[in-house]
Amino acid sequence: MNKEKYTTDILDIMATQKRGFSVADIMLQLNTLYAPRGEKPDQKVVEEVLNELTEKGYLKRFTVGIIPQWKITEEGEDYFYSL
Repeated sequence: MNKEKYTTDILDIMATQKRGFSVADIMLQLNTLYAPRGEKPDQKVVEEVLNELTEKGYLKRFTVGIIPQWKITEEGEDYFYSL
């Protein structure tokens, strides 16, 4: 699976649910999407996509306790809806 698909799916999850997500939360959501097709998300690629989206300003990274979380920004929503 390519990074573009991960990017679209991650932004879709975040734009739809409008809350913060940890890597584990994202992996669970992606597993739900991909398992019926016999696919499994790659955590390393998911982390790369989260970091790239954060660098572009599409996601905001924050910490809850010691767990990193990401939430979509207005710019991220605009970008997602323009895809």
